[in-house]
Amino acid sequence: MKEIKTDKGIMSKISDSRRGFMKGLATVAAATPVVGALFKAKDADAALADHTMYLRGSYFESCTCETICPCLLLLDPTEGFCKAVLGWDIEKGHVGTVDVSGLRVAMWLNAPGNLLKGQFEMAVYIDERASRSQFNALREAYHGIHGGHLGVIASLGKGAEGQPREYLPTKSARIHMTQEGPNRHLKIDGILENKMEQLKGSSGAITVRGTPLAVAPPFAITVSRAIKATFTDHGTNHSWEGGNGLSSPFVYMDGGAKQTAIEV
Repeated sequence: MKEIKTDKGIMSKISDSRRGFMKGLATVAAATPVVGALFKAKDADAALADHTMYLRGSYFESCTCETICPCLLLLDPTEGFCKAVLGWDIEKGHVGTVDVSGLRVAMWLNAPGNLLKGQFEMAVYIDERASRSQFNALREAYHGIHGGHLGVIASLGKGAEGQPREYLPTKSARIHMTQEGPNRHLKIDGILENKMEQLKGSSGAITVRGTPLAVAPPFAITVSRAIKATFTDHGTNHSWEGGNGLSSPFVYMDGGAKQTAIEV
């Protein structure tokens, strides 16, 4: 009886993780104004006054899961793990008093199991056009220091409970991102590439919304198919074809779920 009380079964642990993760998402959502109101002409000025972090633009990613990625539904990844290449094109934004408009960020993410179990391996790449202050500001944002939805994602990174999240060293890179019709292309020469094409439905692009997991809630997610995805850095060499692809607008603001982080 004592062992049963002190050692939770795996299903109980996953249930607790799911509740904690969903609570984190709910806390961020509750503190976030209606996103549509942020697309007015003076949204960046208003956000500067009210938020220590505000990032707006478009993002896309592909991963090793089959379409549609079961991770969106908090189910186990298709291959038992989920490796992904992501890119963000920041149209408008600031972190603290640093303007980061017009810059790009890319990421390599490796989830070793169900995403709710965390322990992600993550590597962040920041636009080589960024100044030192812009580089440091975006590294803070994508390490979850300012919280909000980026803080929720960061909370799933490597590290012991109650300790800083662990990231691979952040690098400056020339990030190529193009979005032409149904096609999306992200590339950092010699490091990563993601080519994907939106899937066609009966009346245009296929979209999903309301999934419990999303990189850019509350926007609808457009579903794509990965043509080619590769990553070669930090001692890892991985490539795949025909995986899942996702894209959407995004708006990230500061909020709860603030993290601390170290690079290892």
